[in-house]
Amino acid sequence: MDRETIKSIVDEAHNEEANLVIWDKRDTFTVEPKAEISVEADYLKVKMEDGKATVYVEYESIYKLVVEKDRTTRSGTRAGFGVATG
Repeated sequence: MDRETIKSIVDEAHNEEANLVIWDKRDTFTVEPKAEISVEADYLKVKMEDGKATVYVEYESIYKLVVEKDRTTRSGTRAGFGVATG
């Protein structure tokens, strides 16, 4: 995925106070709204659990990002963004 697309999705999750679900080559994990996410030159840096855990995810390893919105207040619960590679 390219940096601008990722930045847009991260901003949407932050503005909506929604979870961000990240799928990469190794794993899938959910980033809660209170986590600190920074969009760096080649990777996402995610500080979770009050700085106790920091995750670095290279853009080229991300194949899907999902903004997971609160299911009780909104109708469409997920908006997903993915990249197909050949």
